[in-house]
Amino acid sequence: MPTVVHVGPISSPGGIQSVIKTLTDHPPEGWDVRQIESHSEGSLYSKLKAYNSAKTELKELLESEKDVVVHLHSASDYSFHRKLRLAEFAFSLGGKIVFHIHSGNIIQWLGKGNRAKKLRARLEQCKATIVCLSDRWKELLTPLLGRCKVSLNPIDPIHCISDTVERVPNQLLLLGRNDSVKGHEFAFEIMRKLQQYNSDILLHCTGVEESPEDLQNVVAHGWLEQEKKVELLQQSSLLILPSKWEGQPMVALEALACGTTVLASDSIHSLPDVVEKCSMEDVSLWSEKILSINFLSAENIGDVISKHSVDEVCSNLIQIYSSL
Repeated sequence: MPTVVHVGPISSPGGIQSVIKTLTDHPPEGWDVRQIESHSEGSLYSKLKAYNSAKTELKELLESEKDVVVHLHSASDYSFHRKLRLAEFAFSLGGKIVFHIHSGNIIQWLGKGNRAKKLRARLEQCKATIVCLSDRWKELLTPLLGRCKVSLNPIDPIHCISDTVERVPNQLLLLGRNDSVKGHEFAFEIMRKLQQYNSDILLHCTGVEESPEDLQNVVAHGWLEQEKKVELLQQSSLLILPSKWEGQPMVALEALACGTTVLASDSIHSLPDVVEKCSMEDVSLWSEKILSINFLSAENIGDVISKHSVDEVCSNLIQIYSSL
């Protein structure tokens, strides 16, 4: 039986971790699936330790088994460089390389100097198959890194419309780590504006332990277990996604699977057409949009979600793996 090993942030929270977990929990038919942790959220020393540990695990796997696909999941910046070094190492030991790019700012990062040209040459040397998240990303990345293949992000089946969780009118949700890219401060500005309107809308958000002192309409959750996040997605009326950039945000797809309407920054592409968009330049526009938005019905999302089903994504990945 052929083996695919997913290499990336196995335990670090985020969209890439969700993708790897879903693919590992629902392996393609006829394939043995492994995973290797290559990232640590701690110090520089712990990150180096995680990288070296990943090399050791890859070496042991590739020396003991044949027909191994090494599926590396990369963001940009240091993540890209780490995964590329691991790709070169795995290739030298006979691994077949899939280099899966998830970053939403990859184009800007690759566009600096002659970075793309150098990285493309190294990827070609290890015969890496570049995988990206959508046809739009393929269009943008091909001139920089060469021919790409598309693999949509899979949605864990745990995300679904619930018959037991009651939808709460006027409950907003923001899910994401406390990172400036995710737009928590922008969301708080939106809530200040809604507070001025004397609106009864309430925002639940993860990533922060405490809500701003001047906001009575924000509930901070910090870090949550997956089951609680799914419950909040099923419960909330609207997910807001005021991110500066994203690759193909898992949380938006998961919200749609739960029947929850999504309002996202217009800087994010590769999302289904049913996702509402709004400019990051205008807090008032977001506030007005939230107050007047048309909510989804279950019929709106069926075809959209089916494209991201685990079965569909795994079927596509089998074709990619088999072509190596």
